[in-house]
Amino acid sequence: MSRSDSVIAAIAGESQSEAENDVVAVVKGGVIGAIAGGVGLLAMAPILWAGVALGVIDSAAFSELAYLGLGRPDNALLGYVIFAGGGMTTWPLLFAVLNDYLPGRTMVQSGFGFATIMWTGFLVAFYSSQAGLALVLYLLLTLLAHWAYGVLLGLVFAIIAQRTEVLFVTTNTMSVSKEI
Repeated sequence: MSRSDSVIAAIAGESQSEAENDVVAVVKGGVIGAIAGGVGLLAMAPILWAGVALGVIDSAAFSELAYLGLGRPDNALLGYVIFAGGGMTTWPLLFAVLNDYLPGRTMVQSGFGFATIMWTGFLVAFYSSQAGLALVLYLLLTLLAHWAYGVLLGLVFAIIAQRTEVLFVTTNTMSVSKEI
């Protein structure tokens, strides 16, 4: 055993080849998450755009996201990019980590529940004084958008993860613990 193998074994508690396999599985999981989040965002976007077109979602909220994220005021495009980045990295990773603890027998059902929970945060973050019918449409369109995102996030995770080993999808084995 070389010195580097013994250092890896001491830190990771496994051989170098096992540690390398774990890194590969985590990277695969990240790629799967990005794909799943991207597909979910593709379903979510037209619904949110409809809300913007109807005037019930204020695109200035995305400009504020750009300001909070990077200090760039009045840049809705940058806000959209930050929003999409979170939808393809942060939320899929959180979903993968929490999957075993979310309600639902399948990953699709878990994605539905996860999206409903995320929706409550979106409501607060993107609310811009809507009232009356505008508020009802804001609630309905954003909920539908989040459900589309969550269901597709879970579906894509389930389909792809069944075909490859993904380390971070579950806490007890290297395969998905929930069925499609």
